[in-house]
Amino acid sequence: MYEQLLDYPEEDTVQPGPALIAGRAAPGSDVFMSAYQQHRQRVYRRAEHMVRRDGYRHAEVEDAKTEAALVRAETQISRARGEQLRWVKDLLLNRSALPFGYRNAVGYVVSRADVSRSTARDLVYLAERLDIGAVERIRDGALSYGRTLEETRLREAGATEDTIERSREMDLDKVGRVVQQHRRMTRDRERHTFESQYVAFQPSLDGTHVRLSGRLGATEAEICRQGLNRRGEELVPAGESRPDPGLRRALALTTLCQDQLENGTTPGTRSPDAVSPGRARREPLLMVLARNPLAEGSGFEQGVGVLAGQRVGPDTVDLIRCAGRTETITMAGQDFIHHGSSGSIRPATRRAVLARDDGCTVDGCNSGYRLEVHHIIPVSRGGTHAPENLTTLCWWHHHVAVHRRGMRIDPQSPPRRRRLLPTSRSCGYQPPAPDPHTLAILEALPANTGRAPP
Repeated sequence: MYEQLLDYPEEDTVQPGPALIAGRAAPGSDVFMSAYQQHRQRVYRRAEHMVRRDGYRHAEVEDAKTEAALVRAETQISRARGEQLRWVKDLLLNRSALPFGYRNAVGYVVSRADVSRSTARDLVYLAERLDIGAVERIRDGALSYGRTLEETRLREAGATEDTIERSREMDLDKVGRVVQQHRRMTRDRERHTFESQYVAFQPSLDGTHVRLSGRLGATEAEICRQGLNRRGEELVPAGESRPDPGLRRALALTTLCQDQLENGTTPGTRSPDAVSPGRARREPLLMVLARNPLAEGSGFEQGVGVLAGQRVGPDTVDLIRCAGRTETITMAGQDFIHHGSSGSIRPATRRAVLARDDGCTVDGCNSGYRLEVHHIIPVSRGGTHAPENLTTLCWWHHHVAVHRRGMRIDPQSPPRRRRLLPTSRSCGYQPPAPDPHTLAILEALPANTGRAPP
């Protein structure tokens, strides 16, 4: 890239770099053993001389200096790892970790050096396999710590010397892939991989989300990936903007688990409410912690959590009021002052609304996946469970469009061609003023119909 800098006149340049010993840099030098990196250092010395003597400033000169500085800094890190290797080797020889209460040297290095467990494993791995001479060459800068680590793994995996020699022309990520190609996948290793699979849910410190982590075997991971991708594609109705693949997979995983909880409902079925009377339907619970008037006084933006303890907000409160039941609990220390379950949509009413609408009522939607009953005017805004305030939505429009993205159903739209209104934040939408004549008629009715003024 910077070879043109080598055409600069040779006179009065700095002396060439340290001589090589058997193809490697002499002890104490600041270069790696590879010829490519030695060439980079030579370019840098030329660029440094040009700047110092002539004040020559050029973007390529600065780039060459930056590249060479990165190489030299990495060499210093490599030397420091070599110093750590020497002490870890002494630790292994003297079995010094046991008197301090550590089960092995890895735990000792993690604690004392304050490094990640993967870094500690690499240090112990190399210290167990290298002789003192190789460790000293890393300390002197004649060998690269990272490349020595990968070459050791390659040699242990059974690679030939020719393969190891060719790997020196690759970056370390590609060398790692070569190592994986040479490692034997025995039956015992496959079985160990299968038995060590897990999925973990780790709540965040602020309680607003849960981090999903785990480990799957290659086959199981591919099954999950393809299955979630396919189901995520099926969830998005035609004409809707498609979320990114990660969000689609998260939604697909949620629907799979929800199907299992709600009596094994599969895509294409009408509703989990339409199950036989003898089969119990598990409804989600929302626990409102009312140790103080925070919950309702803040519009459910404070003091609200699901039964497992994670925090939720008003959108989730509205969602669960549509899909299940809510509980309000008022506490004073360990004593309950008030405990009661708020009303939910009666199962018979749900079924009647589903039969009346016969599909998702959003204009242009043909999705029949997990049809659910939704409040046109949310309960938190004065809506009721009256049939006139209920409509049928598919899972996507109910969970994603309305309750997660904040869109609203236009109460003035026809019952079978419901329009979705964008959020006020996105376009500054303001609902129209109610028609005075219609408003007077609604106010004169003997009972609240739950229908919003047009």
